[in-house]
Amino acid sequence: MQEKDKEYLEKAAKLQKAAEAVMAELEIRERWGKVGKIILVGSARFGLMASTNLDFEIYVEEPNINVGFETIKEFANIPGVKQTQYLNFLGTDDPGLYWRIDYEDANGTLWDIDNWLVPFSHPHAGMADGFAQAMQKALTEEKKLTILQIKACFSPTKKYRGIDIYKAVLQGGVQSAEEFEQWIKENPPVPMETWSPSV
Repeated sequence: MQEKDKEYLEKAAKLQKAAEAVMAELEIRERWGKVGKIILVGSARFGLMASTNLDFEIYVEEPNINVGFETIKEFANIPGVKQTQYLNFLGTDDPGLYWRIDYEDANGTLWDIDNWLVPFSHPHAGMADGFAQAMQKALTEEKKLTILQIKACFSPTKKYRGIDIYKAVLQGGVQSAEEFEQWIKENPPVPMETWSPSV
């Protein structure tokens, strides 16, 4: 394995370890666990972190704004939490309540944490969790490295969705950033991607 390849894997492992520390410091699972069924989704779930972002879905019978804000108030009182943002998507085709938490850890690293409070009846309930489980089964160390290499090639101003990269590598056989950009031209992303790796 080349030195650069080791760096990609080491960075992802370091981010994963830091993410676990942030989740413990904020007691995210414990706090949202009092509200509903909390599920970690996104790249932190299957070891492909390239940025300091965490994503959670919290399932309840019916999302309640007041209950959500009570929990957010707990987070807001934690040292290091710099900002929270709230969006209401109830009554849409993607019903739920969203809160983003911006948290600066002890090392001065800023994390953005996405929290979605959604009903069990959501049309896509469980899809992100099912996707994460399929990713965990489908990923090999070689595929992980390829995905991390591709992610590292794009700046924040030229950012692609993780799922599009995963699909290109695991389904399309893409092996480089150049191949990915060609693949994405031939396979334009859809707004709501429902692809999942076959295992």
